[in-house]
Amino acid sequence: MNEDQIIARAERDVVARQLAAAERRWGGPWRWLLPSLVLAVLLAFLAAPAPLSHKLLLAMGGVCGLRPAHSYFVGGVQLPLEARMTGIYGGFLLTLVMLVACRRLGMRRLGSSFVISTLVVFFMSMALDGLNSTLTDLGLAHLYMSTNGTRLLTGLLSGIAIAPLLLWLLGVVATPREPDVSRAVVRSPWELIVPLAINAIFAALVLDGRAVFYYPIALVSIVGVVGVLTIVALLVILAISGLSGRVTHVWQIIAPGALALLVAFAVLAATATARWTFIASLAGQ
Repeated sequence: MNEDQIIARAERDVVARQLAAAERRWGGPWRWLLPSLVLAVLLAFLAAPAPLSHKLLLAMGGVCGLRPAHSYFVGGVQLPLEARMTGIYGGFLLTLVMLVACRRLGMRRLGSSFVISTLVVFFMSMALDGLNSTLTDLGLAHLYMSTNGTRLLTGLLSGIAIAPLLLWLLGVVATPREPDVSRAVVRSPWELIVPLAINAIFAALVLDGRAVFYYPIALVSIVGVVGVLTIVALLVILAISGLSGRVTHVWQIIAPGALALLVAFAVLAATATARWTFIASLAGQ
């Protein structure tokens, strides 16, 4: 065995010991306790004595302003996110589910330069409409009159762009580096047609406004909010836990993923509590 082989073997042994230590850290009772806590939080939320639509609206209080003029009403009930946020997070979740179903989880390339440019255009459409909407609200010079329709549309395009980005980041942080670098999250611009079509159906349901569509729309957008926060938290947890670049099986991230979900719940609860407490204090003055 030559010197290079000895060094390579030593490096593999170090990596194996680090992975074993990380698995011991996240194994045992944590693998079941953390998911159980997630389930307990969800059950407590559902059991709280108030209409579910009202609880969803309160829970999203820290995500956006919930201005009625900037929101859609489905079945006469205000959606728990404004039009732009409904588009962003609904578009994110629907696109993410499609990509995962196409087995793009773990891919370490985002896509070709043309795909990336297209995703940038999708995201910038939301940024431009957001700026234009702000200028409109302030009574300043603006390019066009922003409406809930433009907010929803550009939000959906932004969500389509965010989903492959976060999925790519998750693959880069979580999975081992492999020699095969040809695989990408979005392999062709034509693959964007599918999420565009799915999100067009979602937009049609929002615009339809019938009561039967309230919960599908509300839950898709809210799960999208939780999904974004969870993935961001999971990226941080993996980076500091010793599992970065070492995830080869889904069971390895059961406990870290559950912890990331709890972090997402905590962020939403803290921001919503701060918002409604502040509004209550203003009302009491």
